[in-house]
Amino acid sequence: MNQEKQGSLVTLGITSLFLIFAVLCLVILSLLTLGTSQADLQMSRQSMESTAAYYDACREASLQYLKLEEELQEFSGTTHSTRELLEAADSLNLDGVSADFRTGHLILELPFSENQSLLAELSPNIADPGQELHLEILSWQTISTGTWNPDTKQPVLNAKENTP
Repeated sequence: MNQEKQGSLVTLGITSLFLIFAVLCLVILSLLTLGTSQADLQMSRQSMESTAAYYDACREASLQYLKLEEELQEFSGTTHSTRELLEAADSLNLDGVSADFRTGHLILELPFSENQSLLAELSPNIADPGQELHLEILSWQTISTGTWNPDTKQPVLNAKENTP
């Protein structure tokens, strides 16, 4: 009878170890899943905020484009050259609008995050002095305005620092 009792205790002990091991595995797996899901949630929020900021910048750039085109309609009847039109656009002092006299284009730059801006390059289209002015959009892109600082530090053991 004593041997039967001892055999059932061994069987009970092995079963308990397997149960503890299974529970421990499930707990570790659930903690890893929780950590991954929190990281995914944070990345999704940052992506959503970045996308919303980009679309706000696009909306603002579209409004600036329309305002610039409307303001330059007055000058289109009196000016005959692109340079005069660029000077008139530069004198309007609209936020983010500048004239590039070298290329003959208008530059519209609106920052929408710490390191990014929306850049639109516009070309004034003067066909005839009596016709309406149209600004042709040559490019509409996101540019990086920040500087990139790579992480060049390596955690390497330096024997001279660790010697007393």
